[in-house]
Formats: sequence, structure tokens, C-alpha cells
Amino acid sequence: MQHCAVALLALGIGIKALPSPPPLGSLPPFPSVSGVEPPINPPGSGIVPTGKLPPFPSGPVFSNATGIIKARNASFGSAPSATTGSPDVADGGLPASSGTSVLSAVKTIAAGESFDGGMMMYDRGVSCTGQTEGGGKDAVFVLEKGASISNVIIGPRQIEGIHCNGGCSLSNVWWSAVCEDAFTIKKQSAGETTKIAGGGAYGATDKVLQHNAAGTLSVSGFTADDFGKLYRSCGNCDDMYERHVILNDIKSSNGKSLVGINSNYGDTATLANIVASDVSEICVEYKGNDTGDEPEKISSGPSDACIYSKSDISA
Repeated sequence: MQHCAVALLALGIGIKALPSPPPLGSLPPFPSVSGVEPPINPPGSGIVPTGKLPPFPSGPVFSNATGIIKARNASFGSAPSATTGSPDVADGGLPASSGTSVLSAVKTIAAGESFDGGMMMYDRGVSCTGQTEGGGKDAVFVLEKGASISNVIIGPRQIEGIHCNGGCSLSNVWWSAVCEDAFTIKKQSAGETTKIAGGGAYGATDKVLQHNAAGTLSVSGFTADDFGKLYRSCGNCDDMYERHVILNDIKSSNGKSLVGINSNYGDTATLANIVASDVSEICVEYKGNDTGDEPEKISSGPSDACIYSKSDISA
């Protein structure tokens, strides 16, 4: 009996020595998986707001954060770079933006310089004025001679998109809603070529790509939906030039015409690998003028100026 009493006394002491559990709700917050809270980003940035983590993919459930991270990386690999993303064309969407920047004045990229926007959406914070001709001060970006721009989304609140002053390069540039024009070659000599690779534009009442100066515009891997004309060589500018356009690997839908050129000034359009779904005309020839009058339509379809065959076009 004495031994039993001692044992019971020891057990009582041990139980009493255990700490009481903390009251409900007093536990400290569990740290995030990364240990760093996500940054605050503007609405529509495509980044998860502060305090919320994106859902993990379905798969094996692990009992610790390290296992979850390993499972996620094993299933999906490294996260894609925001500067190289592009939308699924079938979905007709823009790539996700990394944020929004409203410019109080046009942003100029100096001659020979490059600008990488990191998939930021840029606009001017103003309402579109329709087909009222704007000037350089109304543009979002002006590219001086030989300048380049990449990984940029032009937002809807602007009048003019991007102006080029000769031999420019655009890579993975998108327009969410075209106002007067998406892109205009304002200055360029006969021997210069401006290049557009990738990207796309949506919702152009009239023109997407406007060519006012001389030289060549080469466009590849471009997407356009809901537009009047994808490309137009200016038909009634004060100064008229011979202009050339090359379109390759183009996905277009819901448009009036893909190309408009002035064959009386020696313009040509060379087309290959074109998808044109619900596009009324592929290549239209006009008789341009320098008097400001409305250009006269001459013909539509393959010709010496509209260089393509039916096999180059698919719906």
C-alpha cells in the first residue's frame, strides 16, 4: 500500500506539472509557405492580393510545406517568365499583366535604345476619341530611329498607341483595345524595315497597323481580332511613298480587310501562313492620292501587288 500511495502521488505531481493548453484563438498565425507575404499590386495585375496564396494543384498531400513545394514544382516545373507569356489564341485573351502604369505624358524610347516593359500594362488614363486623328503627344510610346520595345500591353485608356520614327522593333507587344490606330510608322526611309514579332491587338474600329512613311513593315506571329484593317498604307497623306508589307504566320478573325495598299504608288503586300476567320477581304488595292481625298478602291485579291495564293490563306 505504501508503494501504491507513492506512485499515485508522483503521478499527480506529473499531471499537475503539465502546462495548460493555450485558449482557443490565441495561437500565433502559421507562416506562409514562402515566408514572405505577397506584395500589394494594383487591381488587374494578375498577381494574387496580399494575404492570399493561389490554390495548389491536386495531387499527393504532404504533411509539411517542403513536400508541397516539391510536389508543385515536380508537376509544373519552374514558373513561366511573365515577360514571355502569350495567351491561348483559341481563348482570344491577352497575356496576364504584371501591373498597370498610367503615363501622364508620352514615353519616348531614344534612338537605338531598348525598353522591356516586363508585361506591364501602360496607357494614358484618357478616354478614346474614336477616329479623330491624334498626334505624337497623344501616343503611349514614341520609338525613335532604331529603338525597340518588348513585353508591353497597351491598355484601353489612350488615343494613340505606339509611334515609330524609323527602323523600329516590337516584340510581344499587345493592345487590349485599339483606339485611332495601334501602331503607326510616322518616319522611315525607303531602305528601312520595321519589324513586329509576336503580340496582337483587339477591338480596332478601323486600322491596327498604319504605315505613313516609306520603307517596309514586316510582321510575324501576330494575332488580331475584331478590326477594320490589319494593315493600311496611308491612302491620302500629304507625302506619299512606295511602301511594302510582309505578313507571315498571322492569326486574324472578325475583320473587314487584312491589307490595304496603294498599287499606283508601287506598294506591295506579301502574305504567307495566314489564318483569316470571318475576314471579308484579304488584300485590297487602292488608288492613293496626296490631295486628302478618299482613295478609290481598284481591286481585291491576288495580283502583282497583292502577292499570295489561295493556299497561303486558311480559315
